[in-house]
Formats: sequence, structure tokens, C-alpha cells
Amino acid sequence: MKVFGVTGLPGSGKSIISRIAKKEGIYTISMGDVIREEAERNRCSTGVAAVNLRKKYGNNVVADRCVQKIKNYSKNRYNQKTTVKKMYNTHTNNQTPKKYRKIEQDIYIIEGLRSPQEVSYFKKHFKNFKIIAIHSNPQSRFNRLKRRKRNDDSTDYKVFKERDNRELKFGIGNVISLADYMLINEGPIQIFKKNVRALILNELKPRNNKKYISKNKNKNKSNRRYKQGKKQYKKHNPRKNNNKHHRQGNTH
Repeated sequence: MKVFGVTGLPGSGKSIISRIAKKEGIYTISMGDVIREEAERNRCSTGVAAVNLRKKYGNNVVADRCVQKIKNYSKNRYNQKTTVKKMYNTHTNNQTPKKYRKIEQDIYIIEGLRSPQEVSYFKKHFKNFKIIAIHSNPQSRFNRLKRRKRNDDSTDYKVFKERDNRELKFGIGNVISLADYMLINEGPIQIFKKNVRALILNELKPRNNKKYISKNKNKNKSNRRYKQGKKQYKKHNPRKNNNKHHRQGNTH
């Protein structure tokens, strides 16, 4: 099992990583969704809900709920009867497709780390837990939040700064400083998405790039041509060389 946590201030681009990861078959959990669900039940803002949750259940309440979701999903995914049809690459259509069990990689992403306590809690439950941090300047983040228009997003810059300060009090600055991977979300969004895909494919779920090595690698060694630059080294033929010397002798 491989688990990665995504951190960053509001509007930095955490949800973009989650969307791309889902398309790559990675199970994602948003810690912000846990807080938003609590805010809807209590009919309060997400900021108030986050503070009240930690006061009532402790600093690790949101992290604990995410851990339980991941463990339950990891346990149940092997029991799912999902099969995929595999078509044979033949010239005839007489053979029926063979069904086989599809087991995806055990990789998970937790979006929305805020405190060092949460990081310690995840590292306690998941070996080799790693952090992905996203950095973006305040003005860019504020403009994104205005376009996003989610319930907890504000078009007032003063309220936006208050939200940033609340996140910093949780210790998100320390979490960002502990990141194993850092992404910069400035400029065109397509460049950021390209960097996210590269990180997911190369680091989170690297493909098997091992080259196939034949067991009979020395079988056809005698048929190889040895080249160096434009030169070709041919085998020595003594009969041909004797005929050449014989012709030279006749000319004399």
C-alpha cells in the first residue's frame, strides 16, 4: 500500500491533483469533504466546523476518518467481482474472450493535510507516507477561488486572508516545509496539469520499464555482424586469398 498526502493553501490546486489521480485509477479522499459534511450537519461555516471537530474529538479526528476509509476500501476491493475481457490477437474469431481478475495498484491520495499532527498520524498507520505540496502566490489563489465559487470561497480579499491565517494556525506551513514533492502552480493551468501527470506516472505509480532479456541471447551469436563506424569486418577466407596470390603470380 502506498499513501500520499496533498497539502497547500486554499486555491493552490489540490483538487486538480485529485481529479487527475482519479482518472489514473487512484483512490482519493478529501479531508475538506469531511469538514464540509460536518459543516452542513451543524449549519455553520467550514472554518468553524474544523475548529469544533478538533475541540470535540481531538486533532486527529479528520485523519482518523480518512484512515478508516482507506483501510475499508483496501480490504473490500479484493472482494469485488470485477472482471475484464481479454481479446486474443488472432486472425480467427472462433476463440472466446478469456476473463481474468483485474487488481489495481494499492495507491491512495489524501487531499487537504493541514497540521503536523495529521502527518504523524498518517505515518503511524501507513509506512512510507509521503507529502505532495503545492505553492501558489496569494493573488493567484484568490482569483481562482473567485472563479470557483464554492460555498466556503469568498470574493472578499479580507475574508480570504483570514482563511489563510486560520490554515496557518493549524500548522500547514510546517507541513509544506516537510514535503517530499513540491509543485509550483503559476502560469498556464495546462503546464501545471502536465507536471501533475508526470509526478503521478513517474513517482506515484511508475510503470514497469524493465527491458525483456532473452534466455537464448547467445543462440544466434554466430550470425551477428560486428560493425564499427562504416567498416564491416568479414570472415577470413583462405581459399579466396590463395586464388588472389595465384593470379598475381601468373602475371609475373
